[in-house]
Amino acid sequence: MNLEEAAATYRPVSQKALKRLVNDGLISEPLTDSDQHTLSVLCQIWSSEWYVAQMNMTFKPDKRALILAFPNFGKIERYILNSYLPDEFKQKSRVSIMEVSKRIREFFHIEYPEFKIMRIRQIAYNMLRNRRGETRKLFLALSALERKSSQKRLEKSVKKSK
Repeated sequence: MNLEEAAATYRPVSQKALKRLVNDGLISEPLTDSDQHTLSVLCQIWSSEWYVAQMNMTFKPDKRALILAFPNFGKIERYILNSYLPDEFKQKSRVSIMEVSKRIREFFHIEYPEFKIMRIRQIAYNMLRNRRGETRKLFLALSALERKSSQKRLEKSVKKSK
């Protein structure tokens, strides 16, 4: 079975995810019987809200909110977006595209196109403006929900430990 057939058979696992699994050496192409069994298990896990929720709980609340608000963004895109969004605990400051580009080179060891950094910076600025609020409202709502749920879990764990 090739990846296109597998993407159609094992929904919701996308073809992009299948290619990544092959690149990471977790499955082979063409798929063996063992790979097909692995994908059927993965398909069942990805289809269950409970399992997905459990996996998401391993991330910090702000990262969870970013992943949910921007599912097509990868690690670097989320890093760039986070660079332009103010944190509750740090002072607001403007960060230049050159500075973000330099940080990406240092931490991720890749050259990231500046026009893409500008596009993501614009998304962040639009989120921070009230008049272009749909994405911002979504992100803020998700952030607030994530903070509340993590606070409740923390309170429950403190009560249990007493």
